[in-house]
Amino acid sequence: MLVQKILRPARKKRLSRPYQVFCTLLMMLFLGGQAFPFAAEDTDAPIWPTGPSISSGGAAIIEVSTGTLLYGKNETERFAPADAAKLMTMLLAMEKAALGETITVSHDAVYSIPQNANRLWINEGEELSIEEALYAASLSLATDATYAVAEHISPNMDDFVALMNQRASSLGCENTNFANAYGVDEEAQYVSPFGLAKIMRALAGYPSFLKISGSKNHKIPETNLCKEPRWIKNRHKMLSGELSYEGCCGGLTGRREAGGALVTLARRGSLSFISVVLNAPDEDTLYKDTTALLDYGFQNFTTVNMENELVNQSASFPPLFTKEDTIQFLAGRPLIQSDASSVVLPQHASTQHVEKEIAFSQITNFSKGKNIIGKITYTYQNRVVGFANILFFNNGEAFSLKDVGAEKTPETVPAGSSQQKEGENEASRTSRRPLIIGVFTASLCFFLGCYLIFVELPYRRKKKAYLQKHRK
Repeated sequence: MLVQKILRPARKKRLSRPYQVFCTLLMMLFLGGQAFPFAAEDTDAPIWPTGPSISSGGAAIIEVSTGTLLYGKNETERFAPADAAKLMTMLLAMEKAALGETITVSHDAVYSIPQNANRLWINEGEELSIEEALYAASLSLATDATYAVAEHISPNMDDFVALMNQRASSLGCENTNFANAYGVDEEAQYVSPFGLAKIMRALAGYPSFLKISGSKNHKIPETNLCKEPRWIKNRHKMLSGELSYEGCCGGLTGRREAGGALVTLARRGSLSFISVVLNAPDEDTLYKDTTALLDYGFQNFTTVNMENELVNQSASFPPLFTKEDTIQFLAGRPLIQSDASSVVLPQHASTQHVEKEIAFSQITNFSKGKNIIGKITYTYQNRVVGFANILFFNNGEAFSLKDVGAEKTPETVPAGSSQQKEGENEASRTSRRPLIIGVFTASLCFFLGCYLIFVELPYRRKKKAYLQKHRK
């Protein structure tokens, strides 16, 4: 008997029926993943470059066109800004005054600032232009000239400080608060590196500021109370020529009492970066860390223009979800994203690795022409790398949803145009995608349920009965 069992040829082991069904379901899942490649994550995307080693207490570097934070060290923590607080005063001067306006220096601008503060040594009643005062504030960090600029814009310093904080809030500056306009240290005056970078980014949009802050030196002409010209030199060593860095074109430095501050803008070709370094142990570290940050930007990143595209609002609302009134009103119309937009990416990465999220705003009033009705957020490996506005073009008169019925629609993109057809095609593709996924998921759940009810449970009952019979 034993010999027969040994010599008996081995029988091919058959897979159990439940196991066969399970393998079939796995195969369906695999084929489903192949059928929907857009749901798969691209693992070939280059990783985000590792940041440099920074010795200072706080640092940040952003790309100018997108505002993307590339690297930060304590970038949202509070630090004393020193003279870098003058950047907000300069921004408000650019926004609310003309460079040719004349300032008359007040008593407080001369006598209300600390004795050890940097000065242009202007006199009460002296007259100089906004432009000359900004040269003094930017290059020589003149506190008296900065005070005079603030008083020219607002009736008193308290009102101007409130204006500074309102503007910082509108820029999205975290952990940033101003107590004076001229950069003297106070307990209630603090900034974050990322917040200061946002202020500098807003200033980078003014060529006149870049001309002022990027000057090696400047001659302030004679005034009504000073009959001799005054020469001032830029204290930012990368801008004065004392230290060389390719592409450096704007910025501001700060006093050592607060640990130092150095804000720098550098451009090479289509790339522009802003670096901020705060609370450095010494001046050499300020410039060493700034160089490391800017090198990190230029050596590891590039900007890519995103093509204008037709966006249909139905793409952002899955089936069976209720849409807001604005979206219902604009249903079926192509919404044109035509803002010049770009994203910042690691070198060798492509736009295929970029994901986008579409968000629409709930608005009821539409003006004639361009209306911003939403935003596209571009991300790369869960990092925000750029934005673009979604635009609705109204070729008719201004209207409100409160005054116009659903049957009355404004004139938009001409019917039958290639623009409209392209938008409809895009809408058709994007609207079908969640439906296909839903059908596939529902079908899979249906088959699983059928398998459990008609295969797995009967098999288990038969197996249980078989085992009980043989035990007896």
